[in-house]
Amino acid sequence: MLILPDDTERDEDTLRALVVRAIGRSDLDVDIITTGRWEVTAAMAERYTQGRVFLAGDAAHTLPPSRGGYGANTGIEDAHNLAWKLAAVLSGESAPALLDTYEAERRPVAWLCYQQLFAHADGRAAMVPTEEGPILDDNAMAFGILYRSAAVLDVPEGLPPAARPDEWAGQPGTRAPHLWLTGDTNRLSTLDLFQRGWVLLAENDAWFAAAEQAAERTGVTVTCHQIGGRLHPDSPDTFRRAFGLCPDGATLVRPDGYIAWRSRDLPARPADTLTQALGRMSFAVGRVSGAEAW
Repeated sequence: MLILPDDTERDEDTLRALVVRAIGRSDLDVDIITTGRWEVTAAMAERYTQGRVFLAGDAAHTLPPSRGGYGANTGIEDAHNLAWKLAAVLSGESAPALLDTYEAERRPVAWLCYQQLFAHADGRAAMVPTEEGPILDDNAMAFGILYRSAAVLDVPEGLPPAARPDEWAGQPGTRAPHLWLTGDTNRLSTLDLFQRGWVLLAENDAWFAAAEQAAERTGVTVTCHQIGGRLHPDSPDTFRRAFGLCPDGATLVRPDGYIAWRSRDLPARPADTLTQALGRMSFAVGRVSGAEAW
């Protein structure tokens, strides 16, 4: 397929010459099968959810293929975001209100992709500001999206909608960073620890007793991994910098691999603090009698 930048009518000989020029060979027979007009457009649904109906992928947004992968990647990420929330609600672990965070998190991403698609000029090497805002790095768009919703705590105002992953340093609402760890018998990434449920990462084992109590109170299972115990980063500082923690801090990661909450240090009552955070962000339904509401 050959896409031309203007709306000029061209005869087949001219088109054939353009194809030959594009492929760099003149010894091939070129057949023009069809020609047509294509307009670069994009569209986005006003709502992603209505009752029991959820829109994802091309049903929620259509993005032109002028920036590789934006449309397909955004659609796959929609499903990734929605899947764990549906599973949590259908299992009875979470209240249906958790599903409201799907639109809150994903529709702004489609809008950001729309803005970035039309802010870029194909072939532009320099990244310059536009009237709609700065042109974002491709790594920021692919790996550095920031979510704002009730399923994330402690997202300050004024943060950009996306940034390079290494700039976030464990900011809640962003994808948990990749970091190499050495286990008992193998080397693995922090990303290998996620995608199966709620995960707590910490160095101080006081957090793990807190996680056990939080899980009992909320009914939400939390898997704990002690960094520096059976899993070792290249250095303790590497883990702390990547996740923005002090030695006694902890990070709580959602089932989709996004950071939901963190405590930079150990609070006075870690079990209560973690229970409140987990209960709120998971929209937990079950809790033991007498536990504080979240």
